[in-house]
Amino acid sequence: MNQNIKFMKLTPGEKFALLRKLNGKSLEEVAAYMKLTLDAYLRLEDDFVYPSDQQIEKLGRFYGVSYEEVMAVGEEN
Repeated sequence: MNQNIKFMKLTPGEKFALLRKLNGKSLEEVAAYMKLTLDAYLRLEDDFVYPSDQQIEKLGRFYGVSYEEVMAVGEEN
């Protein structure tokens, strides 16, 4: 088997969902903080809509991490 297999990186929506689950937050809690309807927030987690830089920064503030840390969630070092 090829030892040089690269793993797929997480999408922004997968990162948002992983952060939410790791922090024990509900979809409703995060959507309310983001001032989005539940439907609109789900579109972000489901990758139907790409988050704006402002949304990524706001989500980072919610979890106490930087923009860069949000975007690094789930990435291998």
